[in-house]
Amino acid sequence: MQFSTRIINKKRVVWVLLRVLIMLSTFVSLSISSSRSCESYFACGTTKHPQDDTFEDVFNFLIYDFRQKAKTKGFGVFSNPNLNSELYGLFECHKDLSSSDCQRCFHNTETKLSRCSAFDSARIYLDGCFFRYDNHNFFNESLDPVRDHVNCSQPISILSDDSLLEQFGTMLGEVLLNVTNQAKSNKGFGAVEAKGGVLSVYALAQCWETLSLEGCSQCLERARTKLKDCSPNAEGRATFTGCYMRYSTHRFFSNGAEGRFQSKNVCNMTTGIILVVIGFTVLSTFGAFLGYKRLSKRIEGKHDIVASANMSTLNFKYEMLERATDNFDDSRKLGQGGAGSVFRGTLPDGRNVAVKRLFFNTRQWVDQFFNEVNLISGIQHKNLVRLLGCSIEGPESLLVYEYVPNRSLDQILFVKDTIHILSWQQRFTIIRGTAEGLAYLHGGSGTKIIHRDIKTSNILLDEKLTPKIADFGLARCASPDRSHISTGIAGTLGYMAPEYLVRGQLTEKADVYAFGVLVIEVASGRKNSVFSEGSSSILHNVWRHHKANKITQSIDPGLSCRFPENEASKVLQIGLLCTQASVALRPTMCQVVQMLKDKEFTIPSPKQPPFLNASVISPGDSSKNSIVNSTALEEDQQQQQISFKVPSSLHHNSFVTPLLDSPKIRETKPS
Repeated sequence: MQFSTRIINKKRVVWVLLRVLIMLSTFVSLSISSSRSCESYFACGTTKHPQDDTFEDVFNFLIYDFRQKAKTKGFGVFSNPNLNSELYGLFECHKDLSSSDCQRCFHNTETKLSRCSAFDSARIYLDGCFFRYDNHNFFNESLDPVRDHVNCSQPISILSDDSLLEQFGTMLGEVLLNVTNQAKSNKGFGAVEAKGGVLSVYALAQCWETLSLEGCSQCLERARTKLKDCSPNAEGRATFTGCYMRYSTHRFFSNGAEGRFQSKNVCNMTTGIILVVIGFTVLSTFGAFLGYKRLSKRIEGKHDIVASANMSTLNFKYEMLERATDNFDDSRKLGQGGAGSVFRGTLPDGRNVAVKRLFFNTRQWVDQFFNEVNLISGIQHKNLVRLLGCSIEGPESLLVYEYVPNRSLDQILFVKDTIHILSWQQRFTIIRGTAEGLAYLHGGSGTKIIHRDIKTSNILLDEKLTPKIADFGLARCASPDRSHISTGIAGTLGYMAPEYLVRGQLTEKADVYAFGVLVIEVASGRKNSVFSEGSSSILHNVWRHHKANKITQSIDPGLSCRFPENEASKVLQIGLLCTQASVALRPTMCQVVQMLKDKEFTIPSPKQPPFLNASVISPGDSSKNSIVNSTALEEDQQQQQISFKVPSSLHHNSFVTPLLDSPKIRETKPS
């Protein structure tokens, strides 16, 4: 046999020796638990979920809700029995984990979820937590002959003698019985340790919180029976529908978790440990040398992916942003939308930034995320919030924007106890600046970008009240040779154009419609509500005043008639032009900018009343709420299909609050 020789780099030798020392110290120290984020079992469902935004919207908030529960309770249950997006979820950390370890474990389940992104169910068992979602209520299920799984490791090589094998089997049986009984009497959780013989044995068992005492007992007994058959293997895991049980010859759970008992057959434990350590050290050293090259290639490959997906000038380290936001402390929270929460961060160089922490990380969404980062990062305009970069290397994706110190426009316009009332000149400047920013998105940068979520809460104001369009999470790039983009519906009801809401046909004219609603809101000082019926709608109110040649009566009464009537009349007419039901009758944003800048420009008279998309989601007779020309919308059947896209019955209390604040399609209740 010939052996090849090579010169080994000193750094490589140091790395290998360090790794061996870490492994050795971890093994010898019985007080240190091993990683609890390793995958024990993973299974995707067999059927795919509906291909619409409703399921994804509900699932994204399931993830958001569980992320909060991992932080505060270590356990979460989610239920949405809506027939069109039925979804149930359960997440639970093992009870010996700390809050930070539980969060870390949940983050690891998030990264693995992309493997099942197309399916309506999945089960993920890590060594420290469990996550499951399904299309039916499974909370009382304890056993599943198809899905329940037992995994035994390799046999222990030093147990070659029959007497040692028998001794280990007896000890294992005692440990499993003990941990089973402890879990039954201790609210579904037990952790025990048996010292004596050649090796020590450690075991942990936990039932899920939703299981009854009977179901828990049934699951534990079944798991105990199956794991006994793993002897003489060093480890065994039972990942069952209603419980988790694991044993190992090395300690893997946290200090203080176990109730201890001593085996009657006490032998010299020290000799056994020394033998195992020596063998383990030799094997680890040899394996470390062989595996180093493969590991280096994997790390190199991962870095290549990150580098190609994220330009170096845009890349922020997750740890730095975590420190900059005080670990995303609530005191630094600036706001929350449907895609994520925004926190104020202070970078090491003293700069303040806005860090958007995204709720979800599905594989499909990650592809879109990179496209949007690359798209928006090259765009700079005084009326657009600038994207500074992003982070994708941590447990969740982060976006970093310039920090805009003033509040969003809606907080100034619609908050009742606000001290500052915007003057007409300030409102006109905000309207014009927003129009200029939107016109730039639609082609001023050489690329047509459709924002899809123009609304007052996405207009931020700087120190001089200069408007800046924010939140590009739903933005899409449009090809100049296509009349429209056919896409899943996303946006905010009340700002959505009819052709997009009903047919899913997206053009830049959808942004124009949303801008028209914003113009009328800013001028009137009133918020458009999709649940306003007939004449109570501000759009209908402005249209009625326009037809009666009294359009300036729609201006915010808080201004006390301190505004130029011609300019105010022009602004409201522009709002009506932009909200017409017909796409062809709406102006482009470039034309809108021209109308606002040129005082001599003659504003065309609106030919159609504004489209009210309350009619699409109204449960009653749509004719009562709609003043839309009948040719502008599809038939009732299509209207009903749109209503199915609104998740309407969410039965999880903590889920409701973020849902109502979300910029995606949501069913809200009138206040």
